[in-house]
Amino acid sequence: MKYWQVAAGEGGRDYSGVFLRYGVMLIGGGDHGEYFNNEDYYRSRPWGAQVARFAKQVAKDDIVILKRPHHRKKPEEEKWQIQAVGYVADKYEYVKQFDDVEGWDLQHCHKVKWVCPTERVLTNGLAMGTFKRVYKREAVERAEKVMEEGNKQVAKEIPQPAQKISDEDLVESLIGKGLRPADAETVIQAIWRVRRLARWYTRYGRDLSEHEIRTFLIVPILLALGWSEQKIKIEWKNTDMSFFHEVYKRGEKPSMILESKRMGEGLHYAERQLVKYTKMFPECIHLVASDGLRYQLYRKHGSEWNLQQDFNAYANLLNLKDRHPYLEHIGGAPDLFMSLMPK
Repeated sequence: MKYWQVAAGEGGRDYSGVFLRYGVMLIGGGDHGEYFNNEDYYRSRPWGAQVARFAKQVAKDDIVILKRPHHRKKPEEEKWQIQAVGYVADKYEYVKQFDDVEGWDLQHCHKVKWVCPTERVLTNGLAMGTFKRVYKREAVERAEKVMEEGNKQVAKEIPQPAQKISDEDLVESLIGKGLRPADAETVIQAIWRVRRLARWYTRYGRDLSEHEIRTFLIVPILLALGWSEQKIKIEWKNTDMSFFHEVYKRGEKPSMILESKRMGEGLHYAERQLVKYTKMFPECIHLVASDGLRYQLYRKHGSEWNLQQDFNAYANLLNLKDRHPYLEHIGGAPDLFMSLMPK
């Protein structure tokens, strides 16, 4: 039996909830396919050795420590929080449902029976990195204690894959929902331009700011959807972007607020700011988080906001689908774009 550590994100990305919800551990990059059918490719990549370890060396009943995602630490602060510990339950598999987890391709998968500690557990003996062996006695002993005393997690069944949709499919869907054909085509053209620019930013825009994300990636999409400049306020009353039913006048209340994030940071922690918006502007009915490529939309259903229940639609402009990749009850690109349009 071997001991492993796995990270579920770092910095602004935290997909540990996916690990615990579905009883899995996941790593990337997985867009190039199942490991054993593409072994030569993975051997040629600088990060391929990690995928090889994950696919070939992990065995059933090995123990995995899920370490809490974090911002980078100084060496003297290298004490890690154990978020869960689990037994590997099955052999390696490639699960395409996880091709978009916080924007990352994490299709390399092992099923894991997770146990969560009943209180905060810190340990030495873990290290930086996504997936590695664990040898230090302190980390092993703390993991074993969690396994003995923690709460077993009941995993949900992984849903069937969402249906990928082409740009033409999206046009037809938007027209079917009542959008004029010319307006639907305008939306697609804006998506094409944003994709091209985002790919350029991915290669050369390491110092890309949120201001540039809003200006060059998000605003063009919202304008294409029918919002006019007179109904949008940038950095208004401590919001990133606010949208109004009518031409803005002093005293108007926003109908939609958008929180922008930098590319690569994920949208998980945007929810903290969105919670603040629900208190500042309780009359607002739509909240959105976006990094310019990925959009999460929340729609108020009752008299009070509940972000977990009000998560309504998700879209990744690079990977359009008819619903959320692994949350069956969350709408996909057609629902998101129709909801983002001014009413």
